[in-house]
Amino acid sequence: MINPDTQLFSSVSVLAEFHPLARAVQFWSDKNGQRHSKVVYEHIAPTAMQALEVDIAIIADQLGKASLPDFYQFCSDIELIFHGAQPSGPVAAISDIDWLRLRRISIYAQYWKNRNPAEVNKLLSFVMGIPLYSQIVAQLIASEKSDSKQEILLGITLSGGVYLVGVERYKQLFRREIDQAFNEAKVLVSAFRGTHEENAAELINSMVEAALPK
Repeated sequence: MINPDTQLFSSVSVLAEFHPLARAVQFWSDKNGQRHSKVVYEHIAPTAMQALEVDIAIIADQLGKASLPDFYQFCSDIELIFHGAQPSGPVAAISDIDWLRLRRISIYAQYWKNRNPAEVNKLLSFVMGIPLYSQIVAQLIASEKSDSKQEILLGITLSGGVYLVGVERYKQLFRREIDQAFNEAKVLVSAFRGTHEENAAELINSMVEAALPK
């Protein structure tokens, strides 16, 4: 059973970490007691250099749920997109993805593929790994009884309660979970890209399952 706090932390964790204009993280509860969260941004237009980072952060957030439980097929979909083809697995099933942003990333990758293949390889690994990172870090935060998490939840316990924290402070509060999730995601992407056995899908997905909090 999924911890109800997982969704609360998954979106804000990835955007706070990777969106270049992220300023703060806001948690609150509505009149029905339902918990919500969002990232507050600087009210300025991104620079040309930041535009790609914005696209990647937003797409990584939207792709998060598609990265599980079949991470192997998810990565296969991302590879297809980076080659200009249509995905047929979990990415294709997402109803609310910003395809324009995802196509911009794909076009960028195709343009630079022959000019700077090393950078495109890093970008591909990033787009594969960050959605998984968002799920692992959220599950780590939700599953552990940390003082930081309890402080946030306490702040929004009452209906209408609001808890606001700057992104740098948020990253300090959950630095251990963030580092662990990022390292796990990096290893799993490397495993996908380096595994060519017939049972690769089963092997990779079992590795992902083992990395998730129990």
